[in-house]
Formats: sequence, structure tokens, C-alpha cells
Amino acid sequence: MVLGWFSRLSRPAKGLLVTSVGTMVLSLQGIPIRLIEVDAWTLLFVRGVLAAPGLFVFFLVMERSRWKDQLRAMGVAGMTAALLFALDNAMFIYSITHTSVANTLLMISLSPLFAGLLTRIVLRQQVPRRTWLAIGGGAVATLVIMLGSLVAGDLPGTLAGLVASIAIGGTLVVLRSKPFLNMVPAIAIGAGLSGLVGLPAANPGSAGLRDWILLLVLGLLVMPLAFGLIATGPRFIPAAEVALLLLLQTVLGAYWVWIAVGEVPATATLVGGAMLLVVLAVHSVATLKSLDETPAA
Repeated sequence: MVLGWFSRLSRPAKGLLVTSVGTMVLSLQGIPIRLIEVDAWTLLFVRGVLAAPGLFVFFLVMERSRWKDQLRAMGVAGMTAALLFALDNAMFIYSITHTSVANTLLMISLSPLFAGLLTRIVLRQQVPRRTWLAIGGGAVATLVIMLGSLVAGDLPGTLAGLVASIAIGGTLVVLRSKPFLNMVPAIAIGAGLSGLVGLPAANPGSAGLRDWILLLVLGLLVMPLAFGLIATGPRFIPAAEVALLLLLQTVLGAYWVWIAVGEVPATATLVGGAMLLVVLAVHSVATLKSLDETPAA
């Protein structure tokens, strides 16, 4: 019944739905990450090696009988997406451990801009004006969220965050270049590669029983479901629009941690978060009105 309802949606509606749900699931990662008491590189390693098989299972469930053909057809695009996704994860962890969280997230908020630019350069496709306006609005809202938390210096960490942002945009553009393919296995490979990046500095033995339970929930449930859905988004909507929706995790993540852990977000986070939600809501409505609304399977 659910699949039948989904198949009757327009392509823009499908893309907005799967990406939004994936982003909401991804925003939940802040709770286990906040509670897990291991270092960043151990987290990167364990999360990666657990998420890789979880993502592949997601792919098998989605594709069933077609999985072999889909896997063979990925080719160079699949490996490129895998390498970019691994780079994004590694640079994000490096950034967040070498500069403030605010600096890192501000750099990450530029990913829709890079997705839009790479769409024009690589795919030779136009990016709608409404999307550029939303990218600008999203950047302003993110700046408001980070207001008062930004720190000077820490150049290597900030530059790593910028590289992560470019890698996110690049990953989404590559996924968008093959809308007829399920590229989730590429994300699975990328997750595994990012885990290997963290391996030399990882110390899994430092994790206690509660840490392992949270790591299993994060690696086998949250990450595969979130990234499986997000990787499906570019099959239906442009990469820049997927990147815009990913900004939701900045806002929702703070709210979930507030509810679950009791960390009260700053006033700037609440104000900027409300601004971002309005920007994304208006852009989503505009997308549904302006793009082809003909039902597609």
C-alpha cells in the first residue's frame, strides 16, 4: 500500500519526501554521538565499518532481483561517489576535532552552493533561481545559528570543513548524474573507506557496553536508513535541492539533543533554525509548484 502510494507521487514530491525523511533520521545521530564516550577516530572507524554492510542490506531490500545489474552499472561514477563520500566523512571528523563545531557547520552549510556550482560545471544543467535564493537564505540562517560561537584561527580545521562541504556537493552531483541507477552501494563503499581512514588512530577497546549498544544503533540502523534515503534523493530532484534539505539536520539535531539529553540550544540556534525551516518550506512548495507534477513510477 505504501509503495503504491509512493509510486503515484510526482518525481519532485518523491525526491523531497525521501530526502526529508532521510535527513530527519540523520539528525537523530546527534543523540548517540553525544552519549558515546569514545574518541572521534574510533567513532569514524566503527561507524563506517558498521554502516557499510547496513547500507548494502538497504540496497538489496530496495532492488531485490535487479541488484546485480544495478551494481555492475555503477562503474566510474560509483567509485567517484564512494571516494567523495569517504573524503567528506574523514574531513568532517578532522574539522570538528581541529576547530569549533560552529566553524565546521558553517563550512558544511556551503554544500548547497557547491552542489549548484558543480551542477552547472559538470552536468551543464541550469539551477533554478528559487534554489539560488534558498541557498542564500539557508546560508544566512546558518550564520545566525552559529552567531557568537564562531572562533578565529584554527585554519586547518576550517579548511577541512570546506573540503568536506565541497565533497558533499560533489557526491550529490555524481549521484544526480545517474538518476536511473541505485547508487547506494557507492555510499556503502564510501562508508567502509571512511572507516579505514579512522582505523590507524582508532581504539575500539576503549568502548564500554553502553557505547557498543549506541554504536550498533548508529552504525546498523540510523546511518544506513538515513544515507540510503538521502542517496536516493538525487534520482528525483537536483543535487543542490538535496543539499539544501540536508541543512535541516543542523536544526533538528540540536532539538533532538535538547529533548533527549537536556542540552538547551542557544537563542541564536532557535531563531536561525526557525528561519531555516521557513526557507526550506517555501522552497519545497515552490519546487512542487514549478516542476513537472505528472505522476511518475
